[in-house]
Amino acid sequence: MEKVFEKFLQFREAADEPTYDCRENCYMRLYRNVTKAEYSEWIDALEADGMAVLQKTEINGNLYTCLKGEVVVNALFTPCDSIVRVCASKTNLIPCLIPTECNGDGETAFYGFESDQSLIDCGMCLMIQCPDYSFFVVDSGHYMQFNDNDRIYNFMRERTPEGQKVVVNGWLLTHAHSDHMCKFMDFLRYNCHDCIIEGIYSNLIPDDYIGHKEWAREEVLLSKKLFKMLDETKIPTYKIHTGQRFYIRNLMFDVLGTHEDIYPNLITDYNDSSCMVMLTAENSRVFIPGDASRLASAEFEKRYGETLKCDVVQVSHHGHTGLSVKAYEYLNAEVAVFPITRIKFDEEYPRIEANRRLIELARAHYITSDGTVKIPLPYDFSKIEVLPDETFEDFGKINRLWGYSYTDERKAELYKMFTDRGGDLNKSNLPAEADSKFEM
Repeated sequence: MEKVFEKFLQFREAADEPTYDCRENCYMRLYRNVTKAEYSEWIDALEADGMAVLQKTEINGNLYTCLKGEVVVNALFTPCDSIVRVCASKTNLIPCLIPTECNGDGETAFYGFESDQSLIDCGMCLMIQCPDYSFFVVDSGHYMQFNDNDRIYNFMRERTPEGQKVVVNGWLLTHAHSDHMCKFMDFLRYNCHDCIIEGIYSNLIPDDYIGHKEWAREEVLLSKKLFKMLDETKIPTYKIHTGQRFYIRNLMFDVLGTHEDIYPNLITDYNDSSCMVMLTAENSRVFIPGDASRLASAEFEKRYGETLKCDVVQVSHHGHTGLSVKAYEYLNAEVAVFPITRIKFDEEYPRIEANRRLIELARAHYITSDGTVKIPLPYDFSKIEVLPDETFEDFGKINRLWGYSYTDERKAELYKMFTDRGGDLNKSNLPAEADSKFEM
């Protein structure tokens, strides 16, 4: 690896930043005040030394190159700050970097999955189904969403032809927060008997990251558990890097951000370690930022600007905080999907400027606790469908667990909204008081 880094120094005199340990035998160095010509000369020199160029991409002047020799090199030149970030690793696992085909008679559809909000108001799971009936899954849900690993499996099972195994063609882990990772971990434990997972995609921040003392204890412990599980699994696990473009079935993913982009600044808000990807399928674009927050948003905006226009956006960090007003203006999405409860959305909307601007720009917005939203790809607004609402808050347990409640009038209003959305009182996790105390 040192040869790769040293080779770069032949083309410039400025000192580089200290090496950043990205885990999994992957190291990164940052070089400042680099010109495009110097970057190109270095790539040419690595090729002359026998490294094979596997991919080159350019988005808004940002240049990415993947090379393979004794090590794999992922290099990104960002002209907005004249910086090159070089990641070198000894991995043999590289995502598919060339377009692929998908044969099948099914449709392509994006789903904002309804997490079980009975006991907690967070959690995110997204899915994209391909024409061969396989699924690409993003994140999963919180440990307080006890049965969501089964609900995720059942959702895919119901949409997979009888006699065929459920196929997950890829599972993207945006970051290791509990409301995104825990049900994935349970899925690996309990739901793989009739399911094939072809690959796991992530760039998770190391659990021993230098700034981890700023994180909550749960964030550190959960990431340790997740890393251990990923190290032990036999499922291919791919590390993705900013600038990379990878392909699965008829899906194309542009990686637009990882925790590596924040370096050398420290990530004190764990949400800023989220991977951000732009999905392109059937000439439509869906942006998925996970929980990316202030630092990630700033890097993202200055690099990509108006090239970010998309059809659908998953709202970052459930709409609590996250991307800036400017980022949502660049994205200028037709549809916004909020992975949040209706109750929390109504509470936060008046004070979150970015959400108000996002909704002002969008043609429509959907809140996943109102029911799983299905968006066809190619994107067609007239064919968007919201499936019946399946889960509802248990007010008594919510109060005991989290210390907040609502007036009887508000509860009655929320029950009515639930049934109006197709919710079934007999099948939901409603408290006993629902039938006896309120008239529906």
